[in-house]
Amino acid sequence: MEGAEGRRAARNPIRPAAPPATMTKNRSAKRGAVGASARLLADQARAVQQLEAALPEQDAVHDMRVATRRLRAALRVLRLGKLDRRVKALQDALGAVRDLQLQIEWLRSRDAALYRSCRARLRAAKQALQRELRQWRSQTLPILLGAAADGSAPPPRNLSKLMRKRLKRMQERLEQARIRPSPRSLHAARISVKQVRYLVEVARGSLPKKVTRLESDLKTLQASLGELHDVDTRIDLVKTRPALARDQKDMRKRLGKIAAAQLTRWHKQRLIDRASSALR
Repeated sequence: MEGAEGRRAARNPIRPAAPPATMTKNRSAKRGAVGASARLLADQARAVQQLEAALPEQDAVHDMRVATRRLRAALRVLRLGKLDRRVKALQDALGAVRDLQLQIEWLRSRDAALYRSCRARLRAAKQALQRELRQWRSQTLPILLGAAADGSAPPPRNLSKLMRKRLKRMQERLEQARIRPSPRSLHAARISVKQVRYLVEVARGSLPKKVTRLESDLKTLQASLGELHDVDTRIDLVKTRPALARDQKDMRKRLGKIAAAQLTRWHKQRLIDRASSALR
C-alpha cells in the first residue's frame, strides 16, 4: 500500500502551493522599498562625493555642507543613525571653514587685524577639514556605498511618525523664539527649521502635499534666521570694536523685526498644524 502510494506520488509529484497573492505583493513591496533605500543612500552619498574636487572654493564648501545635511536627513529616514556621527564630523568641519570664509569676506575692508586673525584660523580650519575628508574617503563613503550596493540599507522608517516628531519639536522651538527671542532660542529654531527642510527635500516623493508645500516657507524662514545668526556671530567677533559693534547691533534690530514677523505668521496661520494634520 505504502509502495503504491509512493509510486503514484513519484508519477504525479505534489507541487508546492503558490504563495498567496498578498504575500507576493508584500515581498515585491519589500524589495521595492529596499531598492528605493539603496538609491536614496547612494544618491545622497555621491552628491557629497562629487563636490570634493572643487574644495576649498567658497561655493563648493557651501554646497558640500548642504549635501551633508541632506545625507544626514536620508540616514534618519533609513534608520542608519549609527553613521550620522561620521557625516556630522565632516559637516562640522565644512561649517567651520565656511563661517570663517564669510567672516574674512566681511572683515576685508573693515578691520585689518581681525582679518589677519581670521585668515590664520581659516588655515587651521582647512587642515582640520582635510583630516575629515581623509576619514570620509577612506571609511565613511565606502561604508555608505557598500550598504547601498549590498542591499543592507534598511527600508524607510515610518515617515509620518518621524515627520510629526520633527514638526512638533520645530513648533516648540519656533514658539520659544517668538515669545522670547534670544540668540540661543533663535539658533535652536534655525536648527529645527533646517532639519525639517532637508527631511522634506529627501523624502518629498513620499510625503503629503500639505507637508511638501512647507518647503518654500522653510527656506525663507531659514534664510532670515541664518542672517540673524551671522550677525550674532559678528557682534561677538567685533565686541572690542565699538563702531563695528554698533553697526551690527543696528543691523540685528532690523533683521530681528523681519524674523519676528515671519515667526508671527507661522503662529497665526498655523502652518505646522496644517502640515501635521496630513500625517495622521
